[in-house]
Amino acid sequence: MLDTLIRNGSVVDGTGMPAFPADVAIRGDRIVDVGRLPNAVAARVIDAAGKIVCPGFIDAHSHTDATIWANPTAESTIRQGITTEIVGNCGSSVAPAPATAQAEGSGFGRFAGVEVPACGFGEFLDRLAARGTSNNLAWFVGHNSVRAMAGVIGSEVSEDQSRVMERAVHEAMEAGSLGLSTGLEFEPGRSATTDEIVRLAAVAGRHGGYYASHIRNRDARVQEAIDEFLTIVRASGTRGEVSHLNIRHNTGAPEGAWHRAVETIEQARRGGLDVLTDMTPLTFGIGQMAAILPPWIRTDGPARAAALLRDPAVRTRLRTDCDRYWRFIHRGEWRRVRMQSNPAFPEVNGLTFPEIALLWKQDPWDCYFDILAAAGPRLDSIVLVAELFTESHVREAVSHPLFMLVVDGYSTRLDGPLAEQTRYPLHFMGMVHFLTHHVRASRALSMEEAVRKMTGMPAGHFGLRDRGVLRAGALADVVVFDYDGLEEVSTVEQPLAYARGVEHVLVNGVPVVDAGRHTGARPGRNLLRA
Repeated sequence: MLDTLIRNGSVVDGTGMPAFPADVAIRGDRIVDVGRLPNAVAARVIDAAGKIVCPGFIDAHSHTDATIWANPTAESTIRQGITTEIVGNCGSSVAPAPATAQAEGSGFGRFAGVEVPACGFGEFLDRLAARGTSNNLAWFVGHNSVRAMAGVIGSEVSEDQSRVMERAVHEAMEAGSLGLSTGLEFEPGRSATTDEIVRLAAVAGRHGGYYASHIRNRDARVQEAIDEFLTIVRASGTRGEVSHLNIRHNTGAPEGAWHRAVETIEQARRGGLDVLTDMTPLTFGIGQMAAILPPWIRTDGPARAAALLRDPAVRTRLRTDCDRYWRFIHRGEWRRVRMQSNPAFPEVNGLTFPEIALLWKQDPWDCYFDILAAAGPRLDSIVLVAELFTESHVREAVSHPLFMLVVDGYSTRLDGPLAEQTRYPLHFMGMVHFLTHHVRASRALSMEEAVRKMTGMPAGHFGLRDRGVLRAGALADVVVFDYDGLEEVSTVEQPLAYARGVEHVLVNGVPVVDAGRHTGARPGRNLLRA
């Protein structure tokens, strides 16, 4: 007898082949058959007539490790059909973390009012497994987090510090990490030399791991950044992932820079490197507020930088020395920048910087510096939202064969401290937007190809065995959704709303979303590198 039988659905199996009518039979945590099964008997039958049945979506670039301890039921992402998230990206992983991590913040890895155990990588995974999660998680260890553990700031690294970092990466790989991630536009990793990164990535390479990178530049020097990425992959013996390879609009990139970067990756693949890339769903995106600051203000750590930001002379100098990361800020395009959340001034959360300047009756630069200064040692945890890309650029990237479809956000919820600090639609509807906008509205992708880029493609690239496809023997991460009824719901004006239209989600054979409602089940697993 079966545990679950999903009848009469239109199966999109994650391989890219055309949809076909079929039933899906599940026993325990596995799919046992896919096909016409008129005589099958099950304890529970889901009628999927008129609905799409597909593998659970895999978000191959997520920061949900920062929120999962406070949100183990993964409310906003599981309701989108995301059954697996690959976390620890952009150089920032919630572990390993020293005891000071709660006070100091750690890039994308910490939220005010959200307590996360400060411990080693393997210990954190063990604690989380005991706590239970609704979704599956696969893990990168972050270079910035490892640097923070070793007390490294700037480009000078002692041999003792190098050994501390190597040991941390080794311990993470032994615990099952996929590999090393870097965030080379963020502190403290942006000052790291290529040689330092190669040395650490080589530890991952010796374990058969990956190197995933938020590369050093995505505007005027994007080609240099891609070349550095490929150098690291080759020298370290890893497989590679260029995180969200895109070009920010009006930031000085040469004509054709994106196409040249993509062609460079294609050439590397033809030469035998296992490298891919990915793209986010929206023209908007999130980013670290402090990333535009120059290195000279960061030499003594975040708390000292925040203190310096109160000095009028320092502010005067910064007005002409913040031409990095989101360069459109330096160019005065403040309308493109919106405050996502900050604990010191909640009244401005959700406002653009021209709106904040009007409210505070001062210019946008002083508003910017006031918010960062108030963050103190948590300066690197303040996140902004900005209009980053053109619609045509996003369309071209999501439809390119080398690009997986990723969200680059967090799983969040409608209540508690996370709700106030993740007030942005991306976290609630990013994966659904690929289907509602890029498939249904603009037709940039077919349904089958979009689902493949969200399931089978990332599962195959990152070695997530028996996931990402609907076939006999595969693990039963399964989604049933109403394609015509998919609705994003969350907006910039009213962000706190879950997407609609995903009716059933099973994780390892267990119903987590049933008839659109979260069951509270926590059958998720840490997907450890084999």
